[in-house]
Amino acid sequence: DPDSGDNGVLLYSLVNHQTNEFDIDQKTGQIFTVSVAGKAGTFYLEVQAEDQGMRRLTAQTTVNVTVDSSSSSNIVVVVLNQQINVVERNIVEVKRVLEDKLEWNVYVVDVSSDEFQISARSSTDETNVKITAFDEAHQEVPAPDVKRSV
Repeated sequence: DPDSGDNGVLLYSLVNHQTNEFDIDQKTGQIFTVSVAGKAGTFYLEVQAEDQGMRRLTAQTTVNVTVDSSSSSNIVVVVLNQQINVVERNIVEVKRVLEDKLEWNVYVVDVSSDEFQISARSSTDETNVKITAFDEAHQEVPAPDVKRSV
């Protein structure tokens, strides 16, 4: 947005939160996965950008996301001592911290908690984040190497 001040600040959102598989960083518009384990196919996400001016101008577009099935044996589970709703809200930061620590690109495959308590979204303080890591050549890093580096 070429405007200045509040008119130039854009906030991004998924319209009607159509899916639990994806979320969006409201400041950057980056779409990321929350949980796509065991899922494949094309997802159609309605994304809205809204400026913060008095008239709140908006624009919407459809983003097509294709998820390939994965049979990777290099998935690593990172256990965080945080409630699942906190991890889900901060997944972009979790990913960034893991990438800084590992010095590889990280793909978050799934975020989960104890399945009997998941409906409360905040009842347990332990969350599992399944990841795979990729090196500079875009090759999957073997799980034992990732585990040693975490």
